[in-house]
Amino acid sequence: MLAAVTDAMGSMHRNQVHRDRWPDFAAFASADYDEPMRRAAAVQWAGRARAEHGSIVQFTQLAHALACVRAPLAWTGALARLITDEVRHAELCAQMAQTCWPEGIDREPAVFAWPSPSLPWAAPPPADDAAALWCWAAEAIAVACCLGETLSRPMLEAIAVVATCPVAEACARQILRDEHLHAAFGWQALSDIVPRLDDDARARVHRCLARSLAGFQASTACGIEVAEVAGQAIEIVRGGPNLGTLSDLQYAMIFYATLETEILPQLDALGLDGAGAWAERYAAAGPT
Repeated sequence: MLAAVTDAMGSMHRNQVHRDRWPDFAAFASADYDEPMRRAAAVQWAGRARAEHGSIVQFTQLAHALACVRAPLAWTGALARLITDEVRHAELCAQMAQTCWPEGIDREPAVFAWPSPSLPWAAPPPADDAAALWCWAAEAIAVACCLGETLSRPMLEAIAVVATCPVAEACARQILRDEHLHAAFGWQALSDIVPRLDDDARARVHRCLARSLAGFQASTACGIEVAEVAGQAIEIVRGGPNLGTLSDLQYAMIFYATLETEILPQLDALGLDGAGAWAERYAAAGPT
C-alpha cells in the first residue's frame, strides 16, 4: 500500500492528498511502548487501512454509477472529495501500522497484508436502467455512508481521546475531520433518492439495510450481543499508554450507542423503517 513511486507521482499525490499537516511519524517514540502493545496497535491500524482502502473502491464505483445515471455534477464533486479523503485515510492508517511495529513487516507479514477489497453489494445494473441504478445507488449509499461513515466518526473520536501517543492522536484527528462530511453526504443523498423509489425498490433497500446491519454488528461489535451491554455505560477517557486502540467492549458499546441514537432514528425519519431492518437483521443475513 505504501510502495515507492516516482518523484513526480509522489509529488502529485502529496499535493492532492496531504492537505493537512502530515503527522511526524519519525517522532514516534518506539522505546516508550513494549512490543506486544506495538503489535496490537499495528493490527488495529492495518485493519483500518484495509477498511479505508475498501472505501476507495466503494466510492469510485458509486461515482461511476451516478455519472452513468446522469446524477447532478454536485454529487460527483462531493464524491470526488470523499475519494481523495479515503486515499489519505488509508495512507495514514497504513503508515501508523508500520510505524508502530516496523520489525513485524518481515516477521509477521500477514498483519500488514493488503488483499484486493471486496464490495459488500452486487455490481450496478446497466446504465440504461435508470430506475434500477437509483435503487442500487440508494443501497450503496446507505451501506457505505449512512452506516459505515456514521459509525466511523464516534469510533475515531474515541481513538483520539484514548491515544496517549501524539502521532496516533494526530492520525485519528486528521481522519476525524473528514468523517462528518462523509456521513452528511450519505444522509443528504439518500434523502434525495428515496422519493424516486417505488415500493419494490424501497423493499430492496430495506432488505439491504437489514443484511448490512447484521454485517456491521458482526464486524464492529466484536461478537458482543446487545443484551450483554444493555443498561451499561462506558466512559471513554485517556488513561495508560495507548497507541490508538480500543477494546472489544468499547467498540461494541460505541456501535450500539450510535445505532440507537443516530442511525436508526435517521433511517426512520427517511421512511425506511430502521428499527424494522434492525429487528430483521438475522433473517436477512446472507446472500441476496
